[in-house]
Amino acid sequence: MNIEQTISEITMLSVGDRLRLVHAIWDTLPEDAALVPTPGQQAELDRRLAAHQANPETAISHDELMRRVGSGR
Repeated sequence: MNIEQTISEITMLSVGDRLRLVHAIWDTLPEDAALVPTPGQQAELDRRLAAHQANPETAISHDELMRRVGSGR
């Protein structure tokens, strides 16, 4: 299996099919997989948490998120 060729072929799939593929791959990961963020990802998580803690009123509820996603907004 050539991973670069596979990735190239995946990019030709529709968005819906790529999302189905992401879900299928995610479901193959073991329950105890060590999912550790990279240093860059951790820095971004820390930055976002600090921004939220400094200004929590900018957050939206789960219901509002789902409404926005459903409306395409």
